[in-house]
Amino acid sequence: MYLSAGEFSAILPLLIPALGACLLPLAALDKDQATVKWVRGAMFLMALFSLAGGFLYVARLWASGAQPTYGPLQMDRLGQFACIFTYVAAALAVLQLWDHLHQEGWVKGETLSLLLFSATGMVLFASSSNLILLFLGLELLSIPLYALTATVRTRPQAFEGGMKYFLTGAVAASCFLMGSVLLYGVTGSMELSTIGQFIGAARPDPLVLVGTALVLGGFLFKISAVPFHQWTPDVYEAAPHPITAFMSVATKAAAVLALLRVLGAGVPAPGALRIQSAVAVVAILTLVLGNLAALAQENIKRMLAYSSISHAGYLLLGVVAGTAEAYTGIIFYLAAYLAMNMGAFGLLSCFGLVGDRTTFDDVKGLGWKRPDLAVLATLCMFSLAGIPPLAGFYGKYMIFKELILQGHVGMAVAGVLASLVSVYYYLRLPVALFLDKRSEKAEREDAERPGFRAPLAGAALLVCGFLVVVMGLFPGTLYKGFAKRVVEDAFHIVR
Repeated sequence: MYLSAGEFSAILPLLIPALGACLLPLAALDKDQATVKWVRGAMFLMALFSLAGGFLYVARLWASGAQPTYGPLQMDRLGQFACIFTYVAAALAVLQLWDHLHQEGWVKGETLSLLLFSATGMVLFASSSNLILLFLGLELLSIPLYALTATVRTRPQAFEGGMKYFLTGAVAASCFLMGSVLLYGVTGSMELSTIGQFIGAARPDPLVLVGTALVLGGFLFKISAVPFHQWTPDVYEAAPHPITAFMSVATKAAAVLALLRVLGAGVPAPGALRIQSAVAVVAILTLVLGNLAALAQENIKRMLAYSSISHAGYLLLGVVAGTAEAYTGIIFYLAAYLAMNMGAFGLLSCFGLVGDRTTFDDVKGLGWKRPDLAVLATLCMFSLAGIPPLAGFYGKYMIFKELILQGHVGMAVAGVLASLVSVYYYLRLPVALFLDKRSEKAEREDAERPGFRAPLAGAALLVCGFLVVVMGLFPGTLYKGFAKRVVEDAFHIVR
C-alpha cells in the first residue's frame, strides 16, 4: 500500500512528535553519571524540536491553504488548529518541566515521551471523522496522562491521583466505546456524517439516542463538565504543575474541537437541537458548581481545577448558541485559555512551589521578591476573570453575545453572573502575592533553597503574559485572521 503525497501530508503532523516520543526513551537509557546532565538537556531539546517540527509543518500547510486528508483523518483547518494549539501547549509544558522536575528531584526521559504521545493522541482525537479513530485518539491521549499524573513516584498523592484518573477515565472510555457500538449497530457506519443523519431524524431510534448520550458523556468527561468532573481536583493537585497545566488546556481543547467536528458533520436541525438542549443543562450546572466550589479552596491548584471546570461551562455555552460566530468565539476562547491557564500554573513552577507547597499561604509576599513574575501571573488571573482589555474578556464576550442573539438571554446572564463570582477567587492570588505578609515558616523554607532559579519556566510565563495582553489589545487579528477561517473552512453546515 502506497501513500499519496496528500495522504502523507495528512499524517505527517502526527508522525513527527510520535517519532520523537519513540526516540526519547532510547536517550534515557544512558545511566552514566558523567554524561547524565548532558543527556537530560538533549532529551528536553529533542522534545522541543519534535514539537517545533510538527508546528512548523502545520504552519506551512496553513500558509499554503492545503487541507490534506487520509481516509477519516481530516487535516483541515480545524485539525491544523488542533495541532498548533496542542504543540504550543506541550512546548510551554516542556519548558516548565525542566525547572519543575529538577526542583522535585525527578528528571526522567519517559515523562517527555509520554507527553509527546499524549499530544499526538489529542491531535488524532480532534482530527478524526470516524468513531474508531476517535476512540483510538481518546485512548492515546488518556493513557499517557494517567502515567504522567503519577510520574513523581516519591509522592504518595501522585499515585493516588493517577489511580483515580485511570479508574474514572476507564469508565468514561467504556461509555464512549459502548455508545459507538450502539450507533454502529443501528446505522451500520462509523462515519460521523452518516451517523449524524440518524441522530437528526425527526423520530430517531431509541438506541441512537442512548448511543449519542454515551458518546457525549465521553466528550464531557474530558472537558471536565458536571457531572463528569469528580476526578479533576484530585488529579490536578497530584500531577506536576506543568502536566496539570497541559492537561487543563490541551485535553479540554481536544474534546471541545472533537465535539465541534461532530456537530459540524451535518447533523440535521432536530438532532442538533437535542444535543444543544442536553449541553445547555450541563453548561449551567458546570458554571454553578465550578465557581461556587472554587470560592472555598485554600489550595491554588484545587482552585484552578474548579476554575477549569467553570471554563468548560463557558465553552459549552458556545456550543449551545450553535452559530458560526459562536464557534468562532470558542476557537478564540481556547487560544486565550491556553495562554492564561498555562501562565497561572506556571507561577508555581517559577517560584519552586512543588509538592504540597501550593496553598495561598505559600505565595504570600512573594510578589515583592519577583515582581516581574508576579505581575505576569496577575495578568493571567485578570484574564481568567474576564477583566478587559485582556484576552479572556473578549472570549467570553463573543460567546455571550451570540447567546443573546439566539434568544438564550437567561443563559447569557448566568454566564455573566458566574464570571462576576469568579473575580473574587481569581483576585485572591494577586492579593496574597502583594498585600499579604510572608509567614515565618515560609521564610525558613525559602532560606533552605536560596539559589533556586527557574529561567525556562519564567520564559514560558513571559510568553503567556505577552499573549494574554496582545490578544486582548488586538482581538480582531486573531478573530478574523485565524479563528474565523477555522470555522469557515471546517464547518460547511453550521446553524
